[in-house]
Amino acid sequence: MNKESEQRSKYGWLAIILFLAPWASLSAQIAPPEFLCVSNDTLRWDLPVVNCGPVNSYEIYASQNENGPYTLLASVTDLAIDFFYHDSPGAGTWYYYLQTNADCPGEPVVASDTLDSLIPLPAVLQSVSVENGNVVINWGESPSPEVVGYIISREVDGVGSVVLDTVFSGNTYLDTGASPGAQQETYFIESIDPCGNKSIVAAPHSTILLEASDFDNPCIRNVTLSWTPYIGWNSGVAEYRIFEAADSSSWALAGTVDGAETEFQYETTENGREYCFSIVAIQNNGDQQARSNTVCATAMINDPVETLVMANATVMNGEVQLQWFWNDNALIDSYTLQRAGANSNFAGLLTQPPVLPLSNQNTYTDAGINPSTESYSYQVLTTDACGVEMTSNTAATIWLQAEGQNGINTLEWTPYTNGQGTLQGYRVFRLEAGAPIELGFFDSNTLTTADEVDLSDPDQAQACYFVEAETMVEVGTDTVIALQSRSNLACAIQTAKVYVPNAFSPNNDGVNDIFRPYLQFGTPLAYSLRIFDRWGGLVFESQDYDQGWDGLRGTEPLNIGAYAYQLRIEQADGTLIERSGEIYLVR
Repeated sequence: MNKESEQRSKYGWLAIILFLAPWASLSAQIAPPEFLCVSNDTLRWDLPVVNCGPVNSYEIYASQNENGPYTLLASVTDLAIDFFYHDSPGAGTWYYYLQTNADCPGEPVVASDTLDSLIPLPAVLQSVSVENGNVVINWGESPSPEVVGYIISREVDGVGSVVLDTVFSGNTYLDTGASPGAQQETYFIESIDPCGNKSIVAAPHSTILLEASDFDNPCIRNVTLSWTPYIGWNSGVAEYRIFEAADSSSWALAGTVDGAETEFQYETTENGREYCFSIVAIQNNGDQQARSNTVCATAMINDPVETLVMANATVMNGEVQLQWFWNDNALIDSYTLQRAGANSNFAGLLTQPPVLPLSNQNTYTDAGINPSTESYSYQVLTTDACGVEMTSNTAATIWLQAEGQNGINTLEWTPYTNGQGTLQGYRVFRLEAGAPIELGFFDSNTLTTADEVDLSDPDQAQACYFVEAETMVEVGTDTVIALQSRSNLACAIQTAKVYVPNAFSPNNDGVNDIFRPYLQFGTPLAYSLRIFDRWGGLVFESQDYDQGWDGLRGTEPLNIGAYAYQLRIEQADGTLIERSGEIYLVR
């Protein structure tokens, strides 16, 4: 506490004690002149009201030490006089207080405030904060008791400090003429007493000027916030808090940066929404804060590709049907479908601009490959209006293989592949008269099964199958759909079992008159039977499975004996069956 403050405190408490004494009343106290100020060695006061008795004089006490002792400097007996000139006070600071000398026996004498001969002490600016486009200036009171007002000034470019107003009540001022959204505003404050004495100018405070960039760039989704540092606190800025409000919503804290930082990246802007931002400076080791101007703008950005999912690759009628999803508000310049074989890299299938208006779900049929030979993988790539490329997940077809042997058709298939899908299991179907018959449901770890056929039924010589993967695919945020991914159609052909008789008797008795091989399953794709005599001469030839040898060469019956045969059968799957041997002709 400075000397002046201590003296004020001393006599202030004395006045309070005297005021509260039970034997004294307000009307009986001997009130002092209201000490206003000291200016150019002249003391000025307002005359007191004394009701307890006649006033004799106004007494002026002085000291060059704030703590005293104080001696009577003068008695002013002209009771209409409200000033006193201290003649030749010399160097140094003087301290004064006033009392009223009145004929009020037994009544307490109250001293005035103690004032010094110095100018008033300055007030302390606490904050300058932007509110609703105006600037609110807050300050702490001057410790000088003679201060009756505060002069508020603002710096004006090209002019200097310009007085805005003098505030005689309170410690807040609203500047409605400032432009805190266009420039950093700097404020000054001076204390003033009734004599017109002004304090030195307190340290200035400057507002925070916030600016936002990249709002007008449709290809940048983040906003760069930059601001001027808050100036004024001796202890500095502890941190800056960044607040945002979208579409007139309430302010929400978007982030915090250190007090030395003056930039922040806001990265969640959405097209068409109005965003407002404001910065709040927090005083270091203090309880003050100051807000910047508010910056608002509507984000006019190109909506990017946020969802890109290759949902399905399924085989239908020997072709691969693709299904993919993207967000239909994206600005896509072009997309590319890519395909890869089991042993080849991805290559472009087609590149083209999307059909507008954009659809969330899209399909394409790939008829340029044979899905029965291997598994094929697919993905989609997009290029948006800002040149940003995105690649989807990969989805692959299921490749099914079927093999028949010894009355068992063995099925094997490649696993379902889709990074966005969750496999539930596999269903296996067999075609019967063109209609699919489900053979069973298998868990996600099963990739093979067997189907037993009836060897006595020629219609089961060949059976065709397909597999369907039951899946749940995530095609967007919180969007999951059920899909089936079908394999190619794979057919299993049982190896034909051939029976060749070793003798026949073409005597027209209706029993064993024709030599012909017998097949267990159906009609072959190609057939050849040739008969030779003992000298190697060709005596019979047929490409018709139903046509056997009747023992004739042309129309000539041949003699009994051994003849050689050559049999060649080609099955539908390309398997060759070749037999050769002897057949005996008997009559």
